[in-house]
Amino acid sequence: MTPPTFRVASYNIHSCIGNDRQCSEERILRVLREMHADIIGLQEVGGSSLIEEMEQFAFFEKHLGMSAVSASNLRWGRFEFGNALFTRGEVLSSRVVDLTVRPFEARGAIDCRIRLRGMDVRVIATHLGLFPHERRRQVAWLRELLAEDPAGPTVMLGDFNVFGLERRLLRRIGAPEQLPRLRTYPSRRPLMSLDRIWTIPHPRLQRIHVHRTPRSRSASDHLPIVADVLLDASPMTVPTSHGTAGPWVESPLIVGPHQSTILPRHP
Repeated sequence: MTPPTFRVASYNIHSCIGNDRQCSEERILRVLREMHADIIGLQEVGGSSLIEEMEQFAFFEKHLGMSAVSASNLRWGRFEFGNALFTRGEVLSSRVVDLTVRPFEARGAIDCRIRLRGMDVRVIATHLGLFPHERRRQVAWLRELLAEDPAGPTVMLGDFNVFGLERRLLRRIGAPEQLPRLRTYPSRRPLMSLDRIWTIPHPRLQRIHVHRTPRSRSASDHLPIVADVLLDASPMTVPTSHGTAGPWVESPLIVGPHQSTILPRHP
């Protein structure tokens, strides 16, 4: 008998601007539906346009019909821009984590607990910076975040902007020693494995693949990544924490078109 699983996806949607330079939220929505995921982490949501008089986060929440958490990192003109998480489960708690390293672009993560078909799982969804020094500090903060609450299974997902030998850095936040080479960027002819999903403990992750279809190749500059995770409960371990703790902001559960704010905490 095949053990039950749930499906997780991570996708940098590039403000819904595709390789044809056209902004199409409907095209991204169709890609999201193709994946049949129970939990979806999105990066680069918003900052481009309104659709049906809504920002992109609200549009996806309405048409996916899933519980939603939004984490706006910054504003581009009148538009919010940042990360989002959608789930078919119940969001038990959520908080927005500020990962901004000045003077670089504002970055953040969503840290939430989800109850899915009777199982409680922690999900941390993030988008790390473009520069190695910036990413090292962000990984140190995420490591502290993991150590704050080591109970229960965890799924880490997002666009980590890490490739080559630097991927060893991700072991500090629970990534396995042998990360699969799943190339997601650029979507037309992928060369780099920037987008990642892993579980803590590692054996929970049963299958992982790049969602490569004609539509996903054109909808964004990244391809989405999809993983199937065991649906059961057992203890986990996390890396020993050390270094500087990153600041975090408690936030209420965000359901509906409202978006959370990330408070600046860095000197």
